[in-house]
Amino acid sequence: MVSQGRRACALLAAAALLLGAEEGGAPEELGGFTLTGLRVDRALLVAGGPGKDGIKSVDAPEFSDIGSATWVGRDTEVLGLEIDGEARAYPVRMLEYHQIVNDVVGGVPVAITYDPLTGTPFAWRRELGGKTFELGVSGLLYNDNFLMFDRGGDSLWSQVLGEAIAGPRAGQKLQRIELRQETTGDWLARHMQSLFLRPPFPEKVSYLMSPYQAYWLEDRIHFPVAARDERFHAKELVVGVVVGDTARAYLGSILTREGSAVDERIGGKRIRVSYQSETGTFQWQVDDGVALWEAYWFAWKAFHPATEIWRDGAAED
Repeated sequence: MVSQGRRACALLAAAALLLGAEEGGAPEELGGFTLTGLRVDRALLVAGGPGKDGIKSVDAPEFSDIGSATWVGRDTEVLGLEIDGEARAYPVRMLEYHQIVNDVVGGVPVAITYDPLTGTPFAWRRELGGKTFELGVSGLLYNDNFLMFDRGGDSLWSQVLGEAIAGPRAGQKLQRIELRQETTGDWLARHMQSLFLRPPFPEKVSYLMSPYQAYWLEDRIHFPVAARDERFHAKELVVGVVVGDTARAYLGSILTREGSAVDERIGGKRIRVSYQSETGTFQWQVDDGVALWEAYWFAWKAFHPATEIWRDGAAED
């Protein structure tokens, strides 16, 4: 009876919201943002702690060549980007503190983004309709993944989807740019002339230690997600791919067990993934038309509830 009563209350509340909208009621606000045109499940949208711009993006990045970049070693994990012959590397440790770097590479305005909660690196072209804008950290989460906002417009953008989920630009999508997450040594093997992001605020942050070391070990999720699978550690490293209607996850532990590499086809598309357990990094190469993510297991599952798992009995060759 209690559950039925709660369900009835929820239905009445939803009806009241609909009536309010129809009668010109004010749209809901959260964290200083107006949720007009909301395109996601409201129950999965929460405040994450720091408010709007509480986590400072890097908006005037400076770089050095490898000879001067004393803050990186061969095993330092970086996010590498190359556009029109210009290569840059952004240490993951720095992105853990700032989450977004607004940059221009090869003449292209880009946002290098990393979410330390979900372990997801993405690069997006930060322009639409010929207009360039900066992206900042909103302080809100959707599906336990941080939401960006465009300065001057205040639309909310999913970091992993590159889509505006609320605000004036709701429904619009950014163009994704290939981003590699690997060690400095692996990145330099292909991009010897790469420049490296300098510590943005060395007088305030040491960048020597990750503030997420305890979080990596926790086999739990702090915020609501759309789907869960607790057979694997929540923070296990994963490469996930989507080909047509098929989503498949390649977990680091299973790759290690099965020889550390896979070369297969899904829907006619070639997928090659290898995992280096010593560094906790992946190497991958996929055909055009394959959407690929690197993420923590719980995050991949949250956004792909029906995912297959390679070599776990659900997705055999």
